[in-house]
Amino acid sequence: MVQNSIHFTECDDLQITSHLNMEALPQILQDLLSVAHTTEQKDMLLMSSLTTLSTVMNSVYFRYGTTGKRYYPELMTFIMAGAASGKGIAELSKRLVEKVHEDTPLIIAGDSTYPAFYQQLLDQDGCGLLFETEGSVITDIWKGGAMSYNTALRKAAEHETLSKNRLNSGQTEIACPKVGMMLTGTFSQFKALVPSVENGFFSRLMTVVVREHQDFDGSVFQPSEEGKEVEALVERLAMQVKRMAERLEDGTTCLQDGAKHLQVRGEIEFRLTAEQASLLGQVMEKEYKEYVRVLGDGFHASVVRNGINVMRIAAILTALRHCSSLSSTNVSDISESLTCSEADFQTAMVIGTKLLLHAADAYNQIAAADREAVPTIKGSYQKNTFFVSLPNSFSTGECLSIADKMGISERSTKRWLSQWAEQGQLTHTHGVYEKIA
Repeated sequence: MVQNSIHFTECDDLQITSHLNMEALPQILQDLLSVAHTTEQKDMLLMSSLTTLSTVMNSVYFRYGTTGKRYYPELMTFIMAGAASGKGIAELSKRLVEKVHEDTPLIIAGDSTYPAFYQQLLDQDGCGLLFETEGSVITDIWKGGAMSYNTALRKAAEHETLSKNRLNSGQTEIACPKVGMMLTGTFSQFKALVPSVENGFFSRLMTVVVREHQDFDGSVFQPSEEGKEVEALVERLAMQVKRMAERLEDGTTCLQDGAKHLQVRGEIEFRLTAEQASLLGQVMEKEYKEYVRVLGDGFHASVVRNGINVMRIAAILTALRHCSSLSSTNVSDISESLTCSEADFQTAMVIGTKLLLHAADAYNQIAAADREAVPTIKGSYQKNTFFVSLPNSFSTGECLSIADKMGISERSTKRWLSQWAEQGQLTHTHGVYEKIA
């Protein structure tokens, strides 16, 4: 059971999958993550896959707040990593939904002007996946203010109606847009996309900050069958996703007493159990107070929307698990509601807790160059966030460079390094610091 006493200050690093019960993931995700060799690669592949898969679940929704507003699973994610750091592995997640795209257009190019983006979304009944592995592609388009679809994405994240009125074409509307977005890029590309912590786009993005220190692996040039095996695996999983999408959108075909039966139904409501809903609320209340206390009101929206994304992730996991069970010939049809399993709730809660740490890390990086927008970040939280932001192995110079970007003085940095070494959190040999697991 996830304890409601979990606080972000107790987390020792930003890694997501290292804290998950991998065997509790739906089988399709277990199979896909088997191709990743490092925890960082698994993190990137997991979050990119959850994002792309969310866009083929448009018939699943959950209710939020006292008004019962409907939210759908679509996620918006930015994976922030250095150049040549392996973030290209996220491209595999796009291939999971390409067979769906072949039959029902889904994928939207990042290199789209606002008119093109709007028109494609209109043609696709308001549904789409914006996928781009170079964040600069989008920011280059957005430099022309009239071409930016930043506002449209922010509204789509809340499923708010998009409307447009032009002299030649008249007025059009896209009611309840359902748009997922998967982007990767460097920190500078992220900063260009979200120039300020006060930009409403920041809180709508799930950020995954990858700080991997690695040597070059020369074995990549050796002949291997692994590439073919990965292609075959992804092809097989893409077929599973296509069948899942068909079941969710058009109904479920199964065999009952030797006869073929087709049930066509409408949308499926996803729900937490009463105990799960209570626990999520308790954890969010504590996280909200603590994060806003140390980061200021500017982080308010990120905490609130993180709770909504926890629900989205839980809905995705539950739908994946339920649809995979329908491969059998003696199962029942998809019902009008899905209840979250305990395993999927635990997984979503762990991911949500880690994503808040990632969001705080990204927030600190932007705020370091945007100090007028937020109060100075001090105290134990700054110290803890700085520690988890450091790679597993680093020099004093690298450490001071990261500290400078986060607005931390050289004096504080050197004092903390000495304290961490004395406390046994770091070793220091020949000018190189190493984190102790």
